[in-house]
Amino acid sequence: MNQGSILLAYLKQYGRTSCADLERICDVRSVTTRMTELERKGYPIVKTKEWEPNTRGKLRPVRYYELAGDPAQSDLFPNT
Repeated sequence: MNQGSILLAYLKQYGRTSCADLERICDVRSVTTRMTELERKGYPIVKTKEWEPNTRGKLRPVRYYELAGDPAQSDLFPNT
């Protein structure tokens, strides 16, 4: 299973997840690159950015990824 497939499987099962969590949980070091590759292949990836406090309370940007659409219709994307 390649890194893109690992990320797709995780998002399909668990939904919206931060880039840092995907790196840690899926053991993929270049999540942003893999997501861009998946988008170019036509997968419905949604990116959002939120500001969250770090351990010292200072706000920092956090990138989240999720698959767009209704998970019940995931059979429309057979490669996921």
